[in-house]
Amino acid sequence: MVGSRSSAAVPWWPSLRLQGAAVAPRARLLVFPHSGSGPNTLYPLVEALPQHVEVLGLSLPGRERRFGEPPGCRLDQVLDSVSDEVLGRAPLPTVVFGHSLGALLATRAARVLGPHCRAAVVSGQVPGGTPRRAHATTTDQDAVRLLREGGGTPEWVLQDPDMLDHLTRVLRADLVLGREAASGFEDVRLDVPLDVLGGTADPLVPHEPLDDWAAHTTAACRVRRFDGDHFFLLAPEHRAEVVDVLRQALAGA
Repeated sequence: MVGSRSSAAVPWWPSLRLQGAAVAPRARLLVFPHSGSGPNTLYPLVEALPQHVEVLGLSLPGRERRFGEPPGCRLDQVLDSVSDEVLGRAPLPTVVFGHSLGALLATRAARVLGPHCRAAVVSGQVPGGTPRRAHATTTDQDAVRLLREGGGTPEWVLQDPDMLDHLTRVLRADLVLGREAASGFEDVRLDVPLDVLGGTADPLVPHEPLDDWAAHTTAACRVRRFDGDHFFLLAPEHRAEVVDVLRQALAGA
């Protein structure tokens, strides 16, 4: 399975923070970022977590430490990386956390983790079969429009032709991955508590279908709606509450 991946040299699951040498990890959080982004974007939400939580972030080709690699991968490569790099580590009770594209990937990965996964937190996403604007993005112009309307992209990136071209290619590759992850999602069902977060003014993902996530777990499903857009979870006024959701999920694990 390792051979199916686009790079064996650079890890898909780097640590997102330095682990104190004197603190043995007792739980693990897997962070799945949104389309066009790397896991460090969500670092503000994990930096305050207890030191006994090991935090690993999914690093896809074409961004952060894998910037020099051509963007694009398949769903089975992502899931293989979970089997190889996460399950290959010391076993720990694990919580998966994903935003937007990452929510679909996190849910898929939870099934790979099996009994090691104790809870899931998904944000800024509706269940796979629900129509969303990203599915209609087919051209570079569509991708740039999605970046502008979704927010979260620094203005200097949007004004830099080279950076914008690279980001557009990364985003389009991620949207292909998202469509693959959404396909057949009606059959995806977990057996762990599920926290669902969404923004009521999200221009990309409607908040009304968030309740439909309950059909994808046999355990409790808690839906929280926040005033804000697609990146409500990083807004200063909501950050503490989102971090508290992660803390509670990890405590339950």
